[in-house]
Amino acid sequence: MEVGLPTKSSSFLAGQDVLYGQFNDINFYVEDQDQESFYETTLKKLFPDIRIEKIFPLGSKDLVVNAAKLTTTDKKKVYIVDKDFDDILNTKEAIPNLFYLKQYSIENYLTEETAIQKLIIEEKPKLKAPDIAAAFSLTDFQKETRNLFSEIICSYLVIQKHCLGIPNVSYEPARFCNLNNPSSIKTANFNTYKESIEVKLKTKSKKLSVTTQIKQFKKYFSKKIKVLEALRHIPGKYILHFLKTRMRQLFSIPSFHNMSLESLSIRLADKCSFDSLVYLRTDIQAFIA
Repeated sequence: MEVGLPTKSSSFLAGQDVLYGQFNDINFYVEDQDQESFYETTLKKLFPDIRIEKIFPLGSKDLVVNAAKLTTTDKKKVYIVDKDFDDILNTKEAIPNLFYLKQYSIENYLTEETAIQKLIIEEKPKLKAPDIAAAFSLTDFQKETRNLFSEIICSYLVIQKHCLGIPNVSYEPARFCNLNNPSSIKTANFNTYKESIEVKLKTKSKKLSVTTQIKQFKKYFSKKIKVLEALRHIPGKYILHFLKTRMRQLFSIPSFHNMSLESLSIRLADKCSFDSLVYLRTDIQAFIA
């Protein structure tokens, strides 16, 4: 129990498919309970001919991976996990029924231009798509996102690579960034954070420095590569927080101020085509065939 609300135990999460799996053609297993409704909306769009009444969150990536290892030949069980930094840190698992997203998280797939425009029009019905496009360029926003978050994400990669035990992606983006227009890094906050990383690195090896380690990861965010390739490594919740702030300011939408990220995600998912997730549908169809 937390704040008077019941929570689901790991044993319940692990066994819920026994209770509800009979109503699905395929059982889909994901990481977080917070993503359950979002995944349900998304997967029903990707698989309109498959009956999906219930998605099964297992509570963590490790639990999803371990469950997949136990049922590798079961064609009715499909396990989906976020990419996170697994490709960069070379920690991906090769399991037949385990499917990695190609972007950091499922939220990364929500920034479709048409979906964003539809959401704004819901809040501001008098606005038209051309008006929105004139005020907001998704391409420019994506470039700004890369520039704003790249070094911060590199510092997170350093922490995870060396197992430093310092909080990283769990932080809200506003901890180190001013998300207003123009956006900027909170230099003092970020420098203090890097100093804490430096201290921890020195306990691993006196030769390690945070500046050198961050530099090793900057190639993933270089302006020499395509913006969308760089954005694959930025947490989707960071991108959505930034987008929500920008939309609220550009179009004077006060409701965006208190809107939860979960609510924003569901509303955008309902409007997305998810063409960028066709690869996932193809891979899963090949497995269950």
